Order: sequence, then structure tokens, then C-alpha cells
Amino acid sequence: MEQVHDEKILGRYINLYHINEIFDTKNLTFRLYQYERGEILNYNRDFSNHLQFLVSGAVQIYSIRGDGSRYPLCLLNDFTLLGDMEFCGETSLPFLVEATKKVMCIELPLYDFKNILLNDNTFLRFLLRSVGHKMALFTESEASFSNLEEKLLHFLKYDCPDHQFQGVEATVIQLRCSRRQLQRLLKSLTERQIIEKKGKGIYRLK
Repeated sequence: MEQVHDEKILGRYINLYHINEIFDTKNLTFRLYQYERGEILNYNRDFSNHLQFLVSGAVQIYSIRGDGSRYPLCLLNDFTLLGDMEFCGETSLPFLVEATKKVMCIELPLYDFKNILLNDNTFLRFLLRSVGHKMALFTESEASFSNLEEKLLHFLKYDCPDHQFQGVEATVIQLRCSRRQLQRLLKSLTERQIIEKKGKGIYRLK
């Protein structure tokens, strides 16, 4: 994690995503941070004390199962508010937010502003939409699938950066299937031109 001390870049992102229009409150203090791929954003910053707007890159939200494997909940690669649930009081969420590529976030420290924002109607409406969107994504991740093909296509579409995965073994664990089942399905989907093989163990949704 590194703070980017460039007011022009910060201002460009604020204007691009109309961030000031999310608030009735004026003169808020924003900062710009950059995260490298693989960094855990909520290890570096306590979301209960810092709101972060994802303005570039992509992050994956996931939890860790008892056996140490990942349980992906959603992939976010659009303008998104991080820390919304923590702002609402959920400060012990068992989720990790990992950068899947280089990420830029605009941060709003809450130390001086939280009590003010609790009465900021425009921001609270935005917060409600943000939490509702994440709950919909989390619910979708819990959806039941009638077969392995549906599960794999959902995984590629919603959980894989650039709709692409690398590593058959890791995907077997993720989808809870056998290697033979997955390889047979990958062959079928490739022949039907639903996915394409990009290299050894690398498949991408068309």
C-alpha cells in the first residue's frame, strides 16, 4: 500500500465518479492510495475507520474455510464503496478484500466525519444502495446450481478476474469436483466455444 501524493490524479478520480455529489457534507478530506496485486486491503486499513472508494482495478471479497481454502463471495471491478458494512456497525466481518490487480482507492478517514455523515441524507441513501448491492452479490454466491457446468460458468463470470482462471487443481478444490469431471467439462465447453483455452491450465470465458 502506498499513498499517492498527486492532487491532479486524486481530483480527476473525484470528478470522474462525482464523489463530492455523494455527500451533502462539504470540505471532506480525501486521500488516494495504491495497492499492488495480492495485497489485502482490510489488513492495511481498518474499514471501520476508513471508507474507501474503488476507482481503478479489481478486488475479490472472500472468506477462509476451516480447511484453509478460499470461499469467494464476489469480484468487484467497478466503482464501489468499501467499508459500507463496517460503517453500519458490522466491525467483525470474516471477509478479506484482496487486490486481484493494481488497485487505486480514494479514502475518506472517518475520525472527524463519522458523526456528521450519520446525518448526511445523500450519503446514507448511497450507503443503503451499496450495502444492498453487496448483499445481492453475496446471496448470488450462495445460489445452488443444478450441475457442474452452471457452477463453473458462474465462477468464471463472477469470481475470476477478467473471467479467466489459471490452475486446474485450484479450480477443482474451488468447485468441489474431481479433476476428471472438470477436464471433461472444460473440453466440452471449449468445443462448444463457450470458453477458450489460453494456455496450459488457463481458460477464459468468451
